[in-house]
Parts: sequence; structure tokens; C-alpha cells
Amino acid sequence: MTASTLISQPRFVVLDTSHLAGLASDWASADRSRRRSAQAYVPDLVERGWLPLLCWHQVEELLQHKDDELVDQRLRYLRSWPLVAWVRPSDPDSGPGSVLEVLKAEVRAAYAHSGAELLQVRDLAREGLFLVGPGSEAIPDGFQDWRVLRTPLTERQEGSRRVAAIARWRATNIDNVRISDLLAKPFRKAEDANRALQHLRNQLADEIATRGDKRIADPGAMADHFFAEIAREGRAIAPGGELPPVIQLLMMAGLEPDDIDLSATVGQTTNLLVFRERLRMVADASGLPWQELKRVATQDRLPVTVIEECMRAHAQDQPERKGSDLNDTHLLCLAPYADVTYVDKRTLESVRRARSKVAAFEQLIGEVRRAGGHAEISAALMR
Repeated sequence: MTASTLISQPRFVVLDTSHLAGLASDWASADRSRRRSAQAYVPDLVERGWLPLLCWHQVEELLQHKDDELVDQRLRYLRSWPLVAWVRPSDPDSGPGSVLEVLKAEVRAAYAHSGAELLQVRDLAREGLFLVGPGSEAIPDGFQDWRVLRTPLTERQEGSRRVAAIARWRATNIDNVRISDLLAKPFRKAEDANRALQHLRNQLADEIATRGDKRIADPGAMADHFFAEIAREGRAIAPGGELPPVIQLLMMAGLEPDDIDLSATVGQTTNLLVFRERLRMVADASGLPWQELKRVATQDRLPVTVIEECMRAHAQDQPERKGSDLNDTHLLCLAPYADVTYVDKRTLESVRRARSKVAAFEQLIGEVRRAGGHAEISAALMR
């Protein structure tokens, strides 16, 4: 029996990782009623036309536990599902795809249909983006050797904590300063530049220590790494050259001369830099021509980048900026493609704020909910 005969027009539901972990725990519970409930959970959803939608970011979080037996249990539970949908990966043996695979599909759609607007790009990208099958296909046999992923997963966790800790930091309030206002800034002498960088480094280290993820072991080392790169680029600037220092910095960061808008603010230009770096990754992976791609695949046409920017600009700035917040945003990027997306309390509040600020986000995001547990989700979906 094929997936299509089991469920003809499935509705997708994205479960928060905490709900998946809770289900896996119940599935292996000594309590018979809890165990039976978890065993029947997905079959009951399927019977009523719902499919859980998985991506790599949920699986990644489930793998990040110190108890190896618990991780094995979680993977066995996912593999026991009779039917599930998942993001199509580039490598069929790698498990569900990540948000990068979603972005790739959107970029290809935007490139092939240059006149398509945001919601049209979403609809075009949806075609072929997901696979449907049993859990044993979504989580291939290779995941039995998941322990080999422990080191790269740890590195990814550390990277997420670094991004969360630094992304909102502002040493000086220059986000709203225009690039044109920085053109006449003189080239600093080495001693002055080093003193300024050391002062900024100390500010950043203090912010990481007070606002960053508490699992960051050495805030000072993280700040040192960040400013070492800035210092390296600063030393590459040619004093007295044909181009002003700020233009040299932007070009070393990856922008081409035609990309630099002198009327844009520092904040806008920084956002463009981050976006172009990701777009270049997609271009290289997809074999798309760079100059044409960067002209048509703009941030406002791609659902993933619209959601990410709205979360960056309007999400709550929590007292502790946790690395897991990045994963929460990645999961939210599935919302335009799902019928219902379940998130945690903090993410739901951030979604509410963004809805009230950005009309495109409101049109795009779909139904986003919060639930205290998987039983509450089941009750809501079974109505």
C-alpha cells in the first residue's frame, strides 16, 4: 500500500521538539496507558488526515542529549511511525533536510519565475519540497551510527550559541548611520585602532557573560575570536588608497561595488551581507549564475528570509540569548508550508509581535500555536 492510498490530501503539522521528546519518552514508558497513547499517536493523526512534518532541526535537537540510550530510544520512536512527511534532503541517506534545503527550493523558484511574488514563490517552492513515507525512510538506517555526529553536533551547538550571543550586540549605535556618512572617516593609526578594538572586545565579552547562553564556557575567548577577524580585515585596508576604508571593508566582506548603496544604513548593509553569503551558498550548490541570481532572488521574495528577518527585528530580546533560539526560528520557517505549527511560548509571542508589524509576515506565516503537551495537540487536531 502506497502513501498516496493511505492519505490523499494530507495536512501537515509541525511539532515542537519538546513534544517529540515527550512522545518518545511515553512510547518507552513503563506505564501501559502512556505507552499505548504514544504508539497510537501518529496512526491516529494519519487516520484523520494529518501528517507530522519533520526537518533536520528537530532531529538535531533530539540527538543532543548526554544519555545515549535515550537518543537511541527517540530515533527508534521516529522510525516506528507508519507515515510522516519530511523536507527532501540533498543526500537521501542524511535524514530530513534543513532550512537550507527549504531556502534552496525558494531560490530556485524565484530564479525560474522572476515575476513571482512572495506567496507565489512559496507555492512554487512547495512542489517537490517534501517526501512522504514511513518513519524508517525519514530516519534511514545510517542513523544507528549517530554517535559519529557527536563532534559536529557539538560544534554546531557552539556556533548557535555564538550567533545568538553576538547577533543583537551593538557596541555603538550606528545601525541607522548611512554608509555615505562614513566615507570621510579617517584611517585610524594602528595604536588608536588597537585601543578601540580592545575597548569593544571588553564590551562584547561582558555582554556575552551577562546576556549570552549560560553554557558558553569562556565569553572572553569568544569575544577574542570575533575581534581577531575584524582586526585581520582592518590590517588589510590600504591607507590612502583609491577607495575609502569603509568601502574596502564591505568589499572584503563579500559585497561587489555595484552592491554597495551609499544611502543605505549600516544595519541594512549588514543584513545584505549576511543574506548574500547564504545566497552564494545556494548558488554554488545549485549551479545558478551568480549575477542574475542576486538580481532576482531578493530577500523580500523568499519566505525563509522574510521570516528570519522578522524574527531578528521583532522577536523578544530575552535576558538570556540561548543558542536554541536559532533552532526555533529554523522550525518556524516550515510554517508557510504547514497547516499548523506548534512552537514554544517565547516564539509564539515573537510571532505575535511580528504579525502586528509586517503585513507580508502575517500573510505568510499561517497558523502558529502553542500547546502544553502532545495530548493537547491531539485534542485540538482531532476535533
